[in-house]
Amino acid sequence: MLRVLTLNLQHGQPGAGAGDGTAVSGSLAGADIHDPATARAVLAALAEQIAELDPDVVALQEVDLGQTRSGRVDQAGMLAQLLGWRHHRFAAAWAGPVAGLRRRPRRAALAGSGDDVLGPARALLGLGPAGFGNALLSRYPITSHRLMRLGRGPASVVRRGGSAVDPRSYRVFTATARNLLVARIGLPETVLPGATGISLGATHLATRADTAARQLAAAWDALAALPGPRLLAGDFNLPTEQVSAVGVGRLLGEGPTFPAASPVRRIDHFLTDSGPADADGALPPPAGGEGVTTGDADARRAPLLRAVGGGTRSFVVSDHAGTWVDLEPTD
Repeated sequence: MLRVLTLNLQHGQPGAGAGDGTAVSGSLAGADIHDPATARAVLAALAEQIAELDPDVVALQEVDLGQTRSGRVDQAGMLAQLLGWRHHRFAAAWAGPVAGLRRRPRRAALAGSGDDVLGPARALLGLGPAGFGNALLSRYPITSHRLMRLGRGPASVVRRGGSAVDPRSYRVFTATARNLLVARIGLPETVLPGATGISLGATHLATRADTAARQLAAAWDALAALPGPRLLAGDFNLPTEQVSAVGVGRLLGEGPTFPAASPVRRIDHFLTDSGPADADGALPPPAGGEGVTTGDADARRAPLLRAVGGGTRSFVVSDHAGTWVDLEPTD
């Protein structure tokens, strides 16, 4: 069995679960994570809660790297270290400080100053790389990974009082860049019998439903070209019925995830390969066709996945509840 958790981290901001008493550090409600020590304490409490759940892979969205608002820590790297896991990947949707000039990174990992066009200038000021994006943490080896950019979507104009003919009454909000981080994770044969690994994607889609739907279709198409089995996880910003309407993959898991304090709708999801195409159980042709990566002899015959367990819970951080799914091959 493989357990996968997805959580919108909301840059480590303490949320509904911050005072639920499950963390040995006690209540962290209202903690100021600008302070590096406090930011680390919040992540330590989160790692404790994740460890209690005991997932094998964690997909994270809204992850900070080197941001002032979250203590300038490497959140993905620190969480992996706290969990005792050696394998993690971070993919910046954009580089730069939250309150400042955002830009497309040269390399999404932001592992060094050369990954950001303004990185050398930041280094002269004694500042490391900064960015914001998605991450994957895994107890099993990440054998390869890749990034797909999903675009921004259109800007929106919001009227904030005043006269309808006064330009000062309006404010323009540009859409945030989105991406898909995909990793090939090697697995022992006993975890998912019949599969030596899984292609697992983490993404965070736009808040506009039409843009999110287009991004979801593009993300699934990219993932479907890789060896199976496949799982797409993340904050889709779409309710279940709208995800189903896109017509890609097969939904797994259940339970509302937003808002964390009292969830009423599920906008964080898991998608996997579609099931049998007909009543006789005939399987559909392998997704991706010629795009399936060569070198994996079992790629086209990889087992389909089913959920044998799962759930949702609020963590010490975020305005989302996390959701997880327990995966096994279908019979």
